[in-house]
Parts: sequence; C-alpha cells; structure tokens
Amino acid sequence: GLQIANRLTSQFIGLGHAVTYVIEVISSDQLRSRCRCRLRSRILGNTELHLGYCTSVTGSVRPTPLEQRRNTKSDVRELNPSRTHYFRRPEAAGRSATRTNGSQVGANANETINLSLENVAANNIGSQQIKSVAVTPSATGLAAGSIAITGNGQSSTVAVNAGDSAKTIAASLNGAVGGLSASASTEVEFSVDETKTKGATGVPVHISIGVGSATVKFVGVTSTADLADQLKSNAAKLGISVNYDEAKGTLQVKSDSGENLSFTSDAVGADAVGIKVKDGSGAYAAAATPLAAAAAGVIVATGQISLDSAKGYSLANGATGTSVTDLFGAAQISSKKTSVAQTDVTDANNAANAIAVLDKAIGTIDGVRSGLGATQNRLTTTADNLQNIQKNSTAARSTVQDVDFASETAELTKQQTLQSASTAILFAGQPAA
Repeated sequence: GLQIANRLTSQFIGLGHAVTYVIEVISSDQLRSRCRCRLRSRILGNTELHLGYCTSVTGSVRPTPLEQRRNTKSDVRELNPSRTHYFRRPEAAGRSATRTNGSQVGANANETINLSLENVAANNIGSQQIKSVAVTPSATGLAAGSIAITGNGQSSTVAVNAGDSAKTIAASLNGAVGGLSASASTEVEFSVDETKTKGATGVPVHISIGVGSATVKFVGVTSTADLADQLKSNAAKLGISVNYDEAKGTLQVKSDSGENLSFTSDAVGADAVGIKVKDGSGAYAAAATPLAAAAAGVIVATGQISLDSAKGYSLANGATGTSVTDLFGAAQISSKKTSVAQTDVTDANNAANAIAVLDKAIGTIDGVRSGLGATQNRLTTTADNLQNIQKNSTAARSTVQDVDFASETAELTKQQTLQSASTAILFAGQPAA
C-alpha cells in the first residue's frame, strides 16, 4: 500500500507540473496567434496601399506620400514579429527559422505534443511565382500541347489547344494543384512608322483588331495618335483599356481578362504598324512584330500568365507539344519565391505583383494561425484531462492510504489484544502469595 501511495504521489506531482507546462504553452501559443493577427492586419494595410499604387502610378512615376506610408507600414510589419518575446525568447513569435517544438503534456517521458512553427518574417513569407515570357505573335497563336504541374504533394496535366488564349490557359492552371492561382492579361504596345503612312509615297493603314468575339476595323491610320483615337472610341466594344502617352508617343492596349488580340490588314501598308507583347514580368518584347504578315491572314498576340502559390511547384512539357517552352521559355521550370520584403512599387506592374505576393503571405499567416488554434484546442483538452486524472489520482491515493491505515490499525489492535491476553494469562498463572 505504501508503494502504491508513493507511486500515486509521484504521478500526482508529475501531473501538476504537466498541467502547468500545458497552461504555459497555451499562453505562448495565444501570444503567437495574436502576433500573427497583428502581422496580418499590417499586410492587409500594405495591400490597400498597393491597390492605391495600381490606380495612381503612371509609367515610372512614384507617388511620394504613398511611398512613405508604405515604408512606414513595412517597418512596423518587420518590427512586429522580431520584438515579440515570451519568457525572453523572441523565437516564440515565429521570428526565427521554421522549427518544430515539443511541449511536455504528461507526467511521463515522451508524452509531448509537437507544434511546427513557420517563419513569418517579411523576408521569408510571400509567393512562389512563375512568369510567362513574351510570346511572339504568329498566324496561329500557341501550338497545341500540354503542361505537367507538380507541387504541394500533387501532380496534374493541363491540355493546351492550338490558339488558346492566356485567359483559357490560366483558367485551366488555376487550382490544378492545391494552392496554385493563375492570372492572365494581354498587353500590346503599338508603333506606327509615319514615314510609310504619310507623304507622297505614304499609304494609310487599314487594319482590323479582334478581341475575343468582338472585331473592329480601323481605317486610314497614319500615325500612332490616329490609331489611339480610334481605339479609344471602340475600347468599350472590344473590352480593352487604351493608354496613349502623347509625350513619349507610346500606345498601349490591354485586355485585363487575357483574351487573344488578332490583327488583319490590307495587303498594302501593313508593315508600317508593329506590335510588342508584354511578358509576365512587365517587360515588352525587345523587337516589334510588323503586321505585314496579317495581309495574308491573321496575326495573333497571346497574353501573359502569372502563377502564384504559397508552396513551391514546377512546370514541364507534357507528353504532347512544347507548351511550357513556348509560354515560359524552358522545357522545365521551377517556381521562385518573391518575399514580402522584396516587393516594390516603382511602377503599376510591380505594385500589382506585390498584391499577389501579399495575398499569398496572408494565406500563409492564416494557415499558421489555424494550426495554432487547433493546437490550442488540443492543449486545452489535454489540460482538462490532466486535471481530471490528477483528481482521480488524489482520490485513489487517499483510498489506498485509508485502506493501508485501516489495515495497520487493525493489526495494531490485534497485537494489543494479544498482548493484553498474554499479560492476563501470565497474571492468572501466578500462585497466590
């Protein structure tokens, strides 16, 4: 009984310490969760600022007030995790490298609950990205093929049909593996060689532009300004936005949905108009493609595709065709991380890319917070169970001690009774004086 009581006493003390440890871990996890909640709020604030950049930035002009606000928020974002401590340990806030912590939750060895902490510093969280190259316009657009995708423990193959638009391909890639998002747009820069359209030997250009199912014919184009005026008049019908910079003489047309832009023209003068397609990184092709070939048929401009995911992934040419090579410039390509700290807002394209990076960063933080919440629930349940076991152990120890005490008392009573009886017998056997 004494051994059992001592064992239960040891168990009782161990359970008491285990409950204390669990409560401390719960408090630490709550601190981590609050830290990530504040971090998420800061990133959301940065997202709002980047949205402001997308609507206020023209070319490479930087709105200084927004830039200052963005830098201020970035400083606070970085400060938040690095200055949060628990028991003088900054890593409790997840500022250090990704790690797994084991929390003791029992009275015996190896009774632990493991919690994996992901580094949520600004230079670590962000988006794994792949950007398409500028596809050279051609008579048929993209060739048929397939794209093999591997990532997040999954694999998938997406078919590409001949002449598919960036919009169609992005829709197929979106969600092909868990966490993968795809966006598309088509942006083309026009140039008109006025030496071929004006003067005694000049020939005005007659060209038809199709976007999706809509087509508009433009007649008598002699300059970039002429084409810009006609495009602006028909922008709503074609579903495009037109940006003409008179000072620079640049004309840019964009389909936000990523539709193909198709061009047909008269046999004479088409070579006066050239187009450059923008790639996924925001740069236009180095050389313009003249629309002279459109005289014999159609020239198709395919847009750009941007892929984002919180986890790494890779693309490769599928069993048919060379779609990855055509779209992304290599037969096989792996994603590269763009962290929150690497984002900039030097132009509208970078600001838009930063929004995608911040979106994935928010998703990462939400995932970490979800894991912390689940662990807190487990720890809370564990603490309740430990306290119940501790109460039961206390009651069991008391019962054992009571039984043991009763047994010892009975034995003592027995011995005292025997002693009294023996004494009485001895006295009874003595002769009378």
